[in-house]
Amino acid sequence: MVHPFLINYAFLGLTIMATLGLFQSVKREIDARAKRERRKTEEMVERLRAAAPPPVAETEDAPAPLAPPRPGFNLNKRVHAVRMARRGEDISHIAAALGVPRREVELLLRVHAMSSQRLAGNPVAGAGK
Repeated sequence: MVHPFLINYAFLGLTIMATLGLFQSVKREIDARAKRERRKTEEMVERLRAAAPPPVAETEDAPAPLAPPRPGFNLNKRVHAVRMARRGEDISHIAAALGVPRREVELLLRVHAMSSQRLAGNPVAGAGK
């Protein structure tokens, strides 16, 4: 007669062996799938590299890159320009001090005068038509 504990240990051993076998098969499937996906990714990268245009060599015929646009009036420069104009300084001096073209200073002061007249209740001639 076989002892009941021995039967339980035998089933436990078989269960552990079956679990390890399943674990190994799942691990092999995951590795195989990872290899396939890696291969697909490498193929797609190669296709993208082949489809990309070749780098353009700089030649004398190529146009020179444009200079970055210089900043115009920001809020600080506007405030300084209006303050300097109220003190009676010349437009040329304001433009030189702020480093902006004279026409921009003239435009800023003209727009400021129009907006302050409108706020004061004096409509500007020709406006609103």
